[in-house]
Amino acid sequence: MNHTFFSVGVSHWNCPLEIREMFSMDHHQSVKLLQDIKSIDKTSALIISTCNRTQVFAHNINKHRLIDTFKKHSGNHHDFFEQYGFVYEEEQAIQSLFEVSTGIDSQILGDLQIFSQVKEGAELSKKMGVLNSEMDRLLQFVFQANKEIQSHTSISKGAASIAHAAILKIRQKTQHLATKKIVLFGIGEIGLRTLENLNSQTTADIVILNRTEERALKLAQKHNVRAATVDKLQDEISSSDVVIVATASKGYTITTETLKHMDGTSSKLFIDLSVPRNIDPKIAAFEHIDLVDMDQLNTEADKTLEIRKKDIPKAKTIINLHKIDFEDWMKLHSLGPVIKKIERTFEQLKEEEFEKHKGQYQDLELQKVKPLIDSIVKKISSKNIEYLRKRYRYNQDILEIVKEMYKID
Repeated sequence: MNHTFFSVGVSHWNCPLEIREMFSMDHHQSVKLLQDIKSIDKTSALIISTCNRTQVFAHNINKHRLIDTFKKHSGNHHDFFEQYGFVYEEEQAIQSLFEVSTGIDSQILGDLQIFSQVKEGAELSKKMGVLNSEMDRLLQFVFQANKEIQSHTSISKGAASIAHAAILKIRQKTQHLATKKIVLFGIGEIGLRTLENLNSQTTADIVILNRTEERALKLAQKHNVRAATVDKLQDEISSSDVVIVATASKGYTITTETLKHMDGTSSKLFIDLSVPRNIDPKIAAFEHIDLVDMDQLNTEADKTLEIRKKDIPKAKTIINLHKIDFEDWMKLHSLGPVIKKIERTFEQLKEEEFEKHKGQYQDLELQKVKPLIDSIVKKISSKNIEYLRKRYRYNQDILEIVKEMYKID
């Protein structure tokens, strides 16, 4: 992938939430970007749009065209991209894909959800035919690195997800949690993980609401909680102590209008797990309301965080080993066209010599000797190719020598 692999985007490292949410891309926007990329011959792309980042990885594309395409489909925020955006090239871009996918570069170290989001992005690219063999192979090495990091390190142990960080924040801010009522609005991937964490860590009264009522009823039955319809949202919030919103909407699903008729004497904790934000920040001005957004959750950690941090060098070593394997594969993969030409050259030499001398032999003699000739030529060809592969790993000059030797252009 030399000189053609790039990544552009914005992330939590240097871009505040109020700007990051402007670049958030939904499924429709992602499809449009990939369609745009697909119009470029042999280009490959992968989109990751999460609460932490919006990032595109692409192979075989002009860097400036990729930047323009990213800006176009993420909202045309040119000035903000110049201030907060990043552009990674080659080695840095590949390293970023490994670190993002394995949770090392996540807002919460070791976040387990990011890997599934990377896989979803890869599946969308593959479905749309925008995943070439090189990037597909790179992702295989990335996925293998993630598997080993999960198995052999503590990177994802403890509070290694936004959902778990939300529970820690609730415990920090709410006394006697078991006696409280928690409303969870939105049960997509993050909402479901949050529900599972809540159920495993508290006996509080939990009510779930979702745009698709059938899904809410099904999950309520499965997790032994109560479901309510969206038209009862105000009533459920009014009698709640904690409200968690994970509705994955492009706009606010909880506004000042939602709360204006509520009793202002009881304290409530609101947690917004969405990017872009789905709770209007203005509700923080209401008396007795405490509003927490994604960036504030980043400050949450438990006693396992230091243990996870200690395993970062080990995780990076695993990543480096898989990167080396990928680079080795890329080198040998680039030899493919030359190897085919070497095989054709030997085949052509064999045929020329066969034609030159076949008049000296009877047909029966030729039939007997031809398999032997084929075997000898194949062995010599294989020895040449094996030598080329072995030496090319360490000295790419060997390729030019072989090309000159066999007059391969």
